[in-house]
Amino acid sequence: MTEQRIARRVAILATAREMIAEVGYEDITVRDLAQRCRVSVPTLYNQFGGKDELLAEAIQEHFVGMLGGASLALGDPGFSTFINVLDDCSKQFLTLPAYHQRLLEAFASLDATASVQRRIAAEFSGVIAEQLLHLQRQRQLADWADGQLLTGQVTSAVIGTAIVWSRGHLSDEALGPGIRYAAGLVVLGAARGRTREELETLVIEAQAALPKAVFTKDENEFQLIQKV
Repeated sequence: MTEQRIARRVAILATAREMIAEVGYEDITVRDLAQRCRVSVPTLYNQFGGKDELLAEAIQEHFVGMLGGASLALGDPGFSTFINVLDDCSKQFLTLPAYHQRLLEAFASLDATASVQRRIAAEFSGVIAEQLLHLQRQRQLADWADGQLLTGQVTSAVIGTAIVWSRGHLSDEALGPGIRYAAGLVVLGAARGRTREELETLVIEAQAALPKAVFTKDENEFQLIQKV
């Protein structure tokens, strides 16, 4: 690809993310996107194949970039990098909150996003699995712990916390502690030695930063009511 085509592709993907934040995944049309990017509709189809393929690439590019950032370069492999990855996730969510909130809404309701959800989960799981493997090699994680299952539970904990935040049940200030708390609790049961001590301290600190909450049932839906 020429530099001009690469630059145009990057601009189109960035515009797609902007439109997700503004109108939501479902309401974007290829015609509107082409008009916004000042290219023809056939150009978008030729480059990306269709709306879902284009938006999937825009979403995946953002998440892959997020997971390949500073979190992996800072700190020693294992516990330090594990926490950096969690913190990077919450920071990225808060850097583009409208985009991520709209995206999580689409993930929850649209079958068209299923493939990109799987790809993002796989990317995130791969990074987490690598750090858990380091911990196990360092004798900081119990031998009986199944790395694949543990990775899946951490991934679910992070995604679940992000969904609660996207629905307005968790404040921006509480998102970071919420992700640390949920993921930390999952790993704590299998942690050993210095990692267990550090992780327990981290979880306690995160817990202190979270609002007290109870679930109440209202009109057949569970609502999270936060209490100070």
